[in-house]
Amino acid sequence: MHTNRNPYLVGIASASRLLWLAPLTLALFGCGGGGSGGGSSADATAADAQAQPASIPESLTGQWETILTYVPAFYSGPFGDVPNGDGAIGITLVLTADGRYRHVWNLTSAYFGGNCFRTGGWDEFGTVSGTDADFEFKPTKASYIQTDTCGQNKILDPAPVTPASHALKLEHDNTGWPLLRMTFPTGDIVLEKCRHCG
Repeated sequence: MHTNRNPYLVGIASASRLLWLAPLTLALFGCGGGGSGGGSSADATAADAQAQPASIPESLTGQWETILTYVPAFYSGPFGDVPNGDGAIGITLVLTADGRYRHVWNLTSAYFGGNCFRTGGWDEFGTVSGTDADFEFKPTKASYIQTDTCGQNKILDPAPVTPASHALKLEHDNTGWPLLRMTFPTGDIVLEKCRHCG
């Protein structure tokens, strides 16, 4: 008989239907990763002062975010693997009117019966340009930090980055609140316009 010593992890195994999300997280490396990093438009502007951005449509500017929970942790990325367990990903994308961006993601996972925890954070700055729905993201700097209570901690600063193209489409939820659909080769991520940003 199998007993789970951590009552907060009961039922998480049923999240395997979200297995597609792990490869999608890898795709974020072309445009950063995501996470609720608490960054602001001012942070994105200050970090990219040397870049030559172009303007983007006003309807796309601002902070966009989402939190995806109970992600199966069969994740394998360029900076390591997440052992069997479950976790969550927070994603934030900040787009400024002058064509700068900041893409932040935070990954947390629990494994080994809930006795071990791993966090990973990707923070990327750069410029974005494009017309209609197709946009080119050109990163200028990124960093990656991983902590693991039962494994190896890692810091990559700077982390390797490459330019990437993504389709951005403005949508709305059933209440009319703005949503941003960001297309990757492996699928889409839908981000919500920040509700608590000023």
